[in-house]
Amino acid sequence: MIYTGFFKRKSTRLLIALLVVASVATSVIFGEIVVRMFFPQKLSLNVTQWDPYVGFVNIPNIEGSSKTQDFMMHIKINSRGLRDREFDLSKPPGTFRIGVFGDSFTFGEGVQNEEAYPKVLENFLRHDTQLLQSLTNVEVINFGIGKTGTSQQFALYQQEGAKYELDYVILGFLSGNDFADNWGGVFSLRDDKLVHNATNYSSVRKIQQILYRIPFYKWLATHSHLVNVFRKAATLYDDRVRTKRASMVQGGIGNKNSNEEYQKIYLTLRLIEEFQRASLRNGSSFLIVNLPERDQKNISDYIQGEAIPRYVVLCEDLKISLVERKIRVLDLVPVFSKLPKARYYFENDGHMTKWGHQVIASSIYEVVHSEILNR
Repeated sequence: MIYTGFFKRKSTRLLIALLVVASVATSVIFGEIVVRMFFPQKLSLNVTQWDPYVGFVNIPNIEGSSKTQDFMMHIKINSRGLRDREFDLSKPPGTFRIGVFGDSFTFGEGVQNEEAYPKVLENFLRHDTQLLQSLTNVEVINFGIGKTGTSQQFALYQQEGAKYELDYVILGFLSGNDFADNWGGVFSLRDDKLVHNATNYSSVRKIQQILYRIPFYKWLATHSHLVNVFRKAATLYDDRVRTKRASMVQGGIGNKNSNEEYQKIYLTLRLIEEFQRASLRNGSSFLIVNLPERDQKNISDYIQGEAIPRYVVLCEDLKISLVERKIRVLDLVPVFSKLPKARYYFENDGHMTKWGHQVIASSIYEVVHSEILNR
């Protein structure tokens, strides 16, 4: 009887455990089905990690994919954290080397590695017979990192980009994001001088490091819509905390007699100025490429009564200030405003298709080609 009771209790516990496991599995499967049907998520492997100087950088040697309603994208990061092939820091003899810095538009969100505009530009230049009469080779390196602004991109140039003996530095500027990203970036102004503020290692990033050590987590990240709901929520929380912390720093040492909007423009302007100065000191030409959001137009193209987004106003003010300081800007807003959005931008995601990247690359090519010939 004692043995019978023991085995009964053991069987009951086992049955309860099995029921709990089955219940949890059923709930997870049901949740996955509901999210997949009604709230489809971006299925992606996160490719960035915390960095104390830049804020966050691409994870070296990581490879994965992202899938959305709009695209399937394969990502491969090299050993130095760039979405590109491997490069020696020392430039090969006879080579003209260009570095392109920017956010997810430069990184190439939505397109394949070789379809991002830095690589398309490289392809154009490498097939230019005029250039190859005086050069052995042309290299264009993609330094793009998603969710960054000029602030993080300048920090990346200081920490990594300047090592590559660049002949030309191109900064892809996106006014729809970069003013806000710079305000929450790693530089602030004190007495009109840029001050670097080391970034804290957030709790979300710590959890991310742990999760990436779990063998099946990467598979879940690229296949489960339910898992990506939680990942998205964690990312939004991390962004909010990071931006709030950085804004407190900016507001604490900024000009309290100026409104925040003006300070955002001025901080961005000073970042670009210092970026250009650093490039020139290192023997590099410097060019800003103004990359447009999907629905962005020149301020003069908005009809009376039409709401003008604030970032468009900020962008116009910034362009005027850049011209006054003789900083070269290739403005692509007029180019893209005349093009059909459905072909050149993803419908839901908002990033550019490979055709959009082709337009950016060909526009830059027209500028850079003649400058290289005349050097």
